This record gives sequence, C-alpha cells and structure tokens, in this order.
Amino acid sequence: MQAETAVPDTGLGGVTSEDAAPDKAKILIVDDDERNLTALQVILEELGEELVFTRSGEEALRYLLHNECALILMDVLMPGMDGYETADLVRSRERSRHIPIIFLTAVSRNEVHEFKGYTAGAVDYVFKPIEPFILRSKVAVFVDLYKKTREISHKVEQERRLLLENQQAQASRLAAEMALLRVEEGQALILRSLPIALYSMPADAPFQARLKIGETVRGPSGFAAEHFLEPGFWFDRIHPDDQTQVRQLFERLPETGSAVTEYRWLCADGASRYFLNHAVYIARGDGTAPEIVGSWLDVSDRRMLEQQAVHGQKMDSLGRLTGGIAHDFNNMLTVVISSLDRMRRTADPGNPVLRNIDLALTGALRCADLTKRLLSFARHQQLEPRPLDLNTLVGDTEVILRRLISDTIFLDVLRAPDLWPVYADPIQLESALVNLAVNSRDAMPEGGHLTVETRNIAIRTATGSDVPAGDYVSLSVTDTGIGIPPAHIDKVFEPFFTAKEVGKGTGLGLSIIYSFVRQSGGYIRLSSTVGKGTTIQILLPRLLAALEPQAEPGIPADMPKAQAGERILVVEDDPAVRVSVSAFLHDLGYAVLEARNGDEAVATLQGARDITLIFSDIAMPGSFNGYQLAAEVSAQYPQLPILLTSANAAGVPNSAQPATEWPFLQKPYRNTDLAVAIRQTISEKQRARPGN
Repeated sequence: MQAETAVPDTGLGGVTSEDAAPDKAKILIVDDDERNLTALQVILEELGEELVFTRSGEEALRYLLHNECALILMDVLMPGMDGYETADLVRSRERSRHIPIIFLTAVSRNEVHEFKGYTAGAVDYVFKPIEPFILRSKVAVFVDLYKKTREISHKVEQERRLLLENQQAQASRLAAEMALLRVEEGQALILRSLPIALYSMPADAPFQARLKIGETVRGPSGFAAEHFLEPGFWFDRIHPDDQTQVRQLFERLPETGSAVTEYRWLCADGASRYFLNHAVYIARGDGTAPEIVGSWLDVSDRRMLEQQAVHGQKMDSLGRLTGGIAHDFNNMLTVVISSLDRMRRTADPGNPVLRNIDLALTGALRCADLTKRLLSFARHQQLEPRPLDLNTLVGDTEVILRRLISDTIFLDVLRAPDLWPVYADPIQLESALVNLAVNSRDAMPEGGHLTVETRNIAIRTATGSDVPAGDYVSLSVTDTGIGIPPAHIDKVFEPFFTAKEVGKGTGLGLSIIYSFVRQSGGYIRLSSTVGKGTTIQILLPRLLAALEPQAEPGIPADMPKAQAGERILVVEDDPAVRVSVSAFLHDLGYAVLEARNGDEAVATLQGARDITLIFSDIAMPGSFNGYQLAAEVSAQYPQLPILLTSANAAGVPNSAQPATEWPFLQKPYRNTDLAVAIRQTISEKQRARPGN
C-alpha cells in the first residue's frame, strides 16, 4: 500500500490516499488494525474520493475538530475508546453531529450490539468479512448524498447572497430615487419662490404660439399659466411700442441662437410691468420641430430704481449748472438792488424818477426770488428749517389759495387732528403748496374740486416702495382736472418740462418742489388718471421733538446807523459788489476798509486793530475762503464780530471749524437787511462779552 502522513497541520498519525484532492469528499476511516485499513483502502479507492485513516477514536476526534467529512467508517472494538464511545462524542459536537457513521465489526450479528450501535448514532452496520461491492455501494450512496447536500447548500448560499445583493441594490436604488425626488422637490420649491417663470413654445410661429409656462407666472402677471395657452395671448399684451423690437429679435433666433430683451407687458391689474425675457432656440436633430425655451423675469422694481438714479443724476447735473448761474446772478443783483435802494433813499419824494426806481426794484426783487428758486432746485439754497406744524401752515396759506383759484373751483381743506410736527423751511413749503394749487387750478379750466389734506402716515415695510419705512406727515393736493397722460408721468419732475401752452409755464415748478422735498429728507408721490384728476403727495419725516413757540424777529422802523468810531472791514472779491456795499456803509456812517480776499483781510487786521466788524464773502479765491477767514479771525481776535454772506456757498469747504456757525446774510439782500444784520451781529457779540 502506498500511503503518506495525513494532514500535517492537525498532527494526526493517520494516512490518506496519494490522489487526495481538496474538491473530493472526505471519508474518515477509524480502525486500529493496519490490515483492515489496507483492505478498506483497496475496496474504496475506486470511488475516487479522499480517504483519511485514523487508528483510534482519539485520533478521529482530533481530526474532526478542524475538518469536515462526508462519512465515517468506524471499527467497533478498539483499545482505549471504542467505537460506541467515539460515536457518542461525535454526535455530541455541533460541528460533527450530522456526519453519517457506519460501524464495522467482526462480531457476529447480534441484536444487542446493533441496538447499541444505532443508539450511539450509527446509520448502518457492516459485518466482517466485508463484501466489497456492498460496502462500496453503501459508501457511494452516502458520498453522493453528501455531495448533493453540499451542492444544495452551496446553491442556497448563492441564492441567499444574490438575494442579499439584490436587496442591497434595490435599497440603494430606492435611496437614490428618494434623494433625486428630494432634489427635484427642492428645485421646484426654489423655482416657485423665485419671481421667474420658465416657458417653451413652438419656434415656427412664436407670436401666435401657445406658451407653456410655469405657474410662478401668476405672481408678477396676475394670470394663471393656462391663459398663456391661448394663441397670441403672450405677444398681444406686449406694449405696442415694444412689439417691433421683440418681433425682430425672435425672428432672428434661428440665426443668433439666443436673445435677451426687456419689454413692457400688460398685467391682469391693467398696469404694464417690465419683464426680462431670455430666449434660446433649440433645433433637435431627431426630426422633431424646433422650439424656443426661456425664462421670464419681472424687473419692474429694478427699472424703477434705475430711472430714479438717472433722474437723480440729471437733477444733480442741472443743479450744478443752475447753481453756478444763480451765484453770478445773485452778485449782480446785489449791486443792482443796493444801488436802487440808495437812489430811492436820496431821491426827492415828488421826483417822478421814483416810479421808475420802484419798477426796477420790483423787477430786481422778482429776479432775486427766481434765483432763490433756482438754488433751491439745485439744492444749493441754504434752507432755514425749523419745527413746524403743517396744519398751521396750511391754515395760514388757505387765504392765499382762495384768492388764486377761480370761483368755479371748490376748495376743501382737510386738517388731521393730532398731526405730528415736521422739520422744514416754512417759506419753501408754503411756496410748494401754492405752486401745486396753481397747477391744479390750471388743470381745471372748467372748474372742479381742489382738496388740500394733511394726515399722519406710518409706513411699516418698504417692499415695492420708493419710501423707506418710518413715520411721515403727508401734505397732499388733489384735483379733479384733466389728469396727466401716462407718457408724461415720468417727466413731470424734470426741469423745464411743461405740458402748458408756450408762455404759461417755465417747467421749473415741480422740479423745484421735488428738489426742496428731497433736500428736506422727504419724498414726493404722484398719481394721475386722464379725465379724472391728479394727486401729488409730499411726505416729510415726523419730528419726534415737541413744537416750541417761535419768536419772529422784529424789523426796526428806522434803518440802524453807525455809532461813533465804528469801522467795518468789507472782504469781497467781486469789485462791483465791494464798491456798492462800501458806498452804502459810508451812507450809514461807518468807516470802511476793503479787502479783495482773505489774505488781504488778514494783512489789514494786522495793521488796523480798531475794526468793529468783518463783513466777508464766503466763496473767494486765495488761501482763505470765508469760513477759513472767520476761523482764523476767531482764533486771533475772539471778540471781533464776523458776518458772512454769499451768493451760493454750496461746495465751499467749512472744515476749519465745522461746529461753528457764524451769522449769515444771503445774497442778494436789501440795504435794510444788511444794516439790520450788521447792527444785530455787533450787539450780540457785545452782549456775549464777559461782564455784560
């Protein structure tokens, strides 16, 4: 018998057949007699399976600790541990309890031994001498059963593994589908929350096409998506002035591939809103008809802000121009008005020239009022705001308004109780109210109803509005006149725009009101319907401080004259103004020194210490403007009074002492105003001196 040591890693002393292979069934043979082992090898090697030989029950048990086999052939009578005991231990172990056991015995057939063997776990008994064919047949049956069982187990394991993999794949696919669904729901939610609508339509006839558009279109347009399925619904509601450009862009889409345009579109509420349309031409290669897809975005708020910015820039540019003109004009008017005042004072009461002087003086004062309005429009007019009760102002102006309007116009003045105070220039506000009333009168040539109303307004949110949130006091003027055409709405606040006949309007009224209101920190609104009337509303911020009684300055009956020894230093770069002012001050009895600029004024002060007051222009060339000169003089001569004047001081830096405010007299001024301002400035400085 050719044999070798069995299974080196187990340490067993048994043998295995030379042709053993890992894929063969293992047959464990347990017998202490070498002759029996050899005989069994000869009988069973024809089966081609792996034969494992052990010589005792202990050896067999050690082998079964680490190996599996299809069948155990075991001798019953062995020294030490016999077959029954070994079988009982094999059956007691979970790993080996399923292995069939065939007992081999030389004992004659005995029911007692057979019963004991079956009880120990044997499945069959083979008595010696062994019939080879019978043994091989029995062993073959168990081996085949083992292989079938192992094959079934393998298939079951494969099916279980495939089932598990399939379940995992289905779970992964389900998770992916759920994740995709969540993403799609999130994207749909985002699209629904955006003021944008996606659309598609056939490219062959886009202007009569049925537009497939998202439900988000309801928000900006006011129409549900199904309305756009009506042929031509989308294109027919485009503003007539914009249809040509939209038609041209869409007709060229097959060439350009895409287009972006803005146009006005008539919404459900009857208002036209601006929409940004981004269209893309898609030509499919599968034979289907081309289509146009794109997005529709409401950009009305952005357009409104852009128009406001353009309007503001235009106003600023014109403001700088008119401010410069008004400055030069005010200087000339100062000379003219001062000279006419002097002529009038010196003329004999019965002199017929007085009438001409009065006419010229009236014209000059009207020009002065015009330049004041120009500076207000340019936001260069130095306003004189104070705490103000609009109800009081409207009540004081009501008499003037009733004189201005015709008998065919009914005036209704509505003053809200407990009206909040505001901080504004009362003269400018009264002028604005009169101007608005005159415009309303002209808009009602056949008569009508004019309403002036005050009320408190609390704006809590500024969404979609050009007015920030806050508390405001409203002054509105409403008429039942002819109204303003929609084409003119955006232009009424532009300078020099007027819808009146030639010679009946300057086009400055509303632009000046607009400038004054914005300069006062307020806002102005306009609404108008052709044939029904117009409402213009001024909104001024609420003043939180309480109103205090305002004392009106008194004007003395006689023009104040100079006192003995008083000298005035006149600092003015315009020669005509300087000469005119100096001549008038000489008439009042003042000794006058002149300086062309701040540098000459400083030099004059160093040589003449008995100066009573400095009267200085603000906008001057040289090292010192009026503010800087006043700061320099206040530092060196703190007891010396200073009176400033200017035709237009806007743009002149006041960085020397920004917290200091010196007395100021606006050009052009009357001689009486100058005389009073000089005397008040000197008196106030004297009262402020220590010991007074």
